[in-house]
Amino acid sequence: MNELGGQPLVFAPGMSNVRDVRLLAQFAKVQGVAVGTWRGIREWRSGPVLAAWPNRVKLGEIADDRRTTALCVVPWVPGELDAWQAAANPEVLGPAVARIVISTLDPVVIEGLKALTARVNHSINLAGSLDRRDAVAVLRTLKKAGYALPASDVYTWSLANGWPARGAERLRNLASDFEAGKHPQMKGESPFRADILDTWRAKAGNS
Repeated sequence: MNELGGQPLVFAPGMSNVRDVRLLAQFAKVQGVAVGTWRGIREWRSGPVLAAWPNRVKLGEIADDRRTTALCVVPWVPGELDAWQAAANPEVLGPAVARIVISTLDPVVIEGLKALTARVNHSINLAGSLDRRDAVAVLRTLKKAGYALPASDVYTWSLANGWPARGAERLRNLASDFEAGKHPQMKGESPFRADILDTWRAKAGNS
């Protein structure tokens, strides 16, 4: 607050989560502190956020919120916040222990994701039909060639490489579908050349 100004926000799953934890309840009663839940945030313009026990999706939402000037996260489920931690490299406070996140993505998969990242409009979070087509085309090409698409690693990589959390979540879901043996539909033809996999392999070998 001294450095950034604004209004502090406590962001928790629900009001009962705030009331039932003594220290959090005391902090939330301090004059000027706003309280928001997963259902919504009212009367808060901007400032530092204390996010208590967020899941992956809600953490992505508050981290991407333009009003958030600083973010302190209290984790709950082990591994739920690994992707954000790998992307944000936050300072670890108190007795918390930093988890080491190791990606298992093949370099060729990374090249494919780089190609996708350069094509999509990140402001619409992979919601557009053409962007979804491109994502399906990239993931389908890689999966057909036998490359693994672990959803958590795809999500972590995308967050660390400039994707907004909502778009990264949609990409994660597509990767999860492919890994589960599903066949997400692609609208129209692939925008990539027939030999695009060779290009990705060549770039991966030279990187």
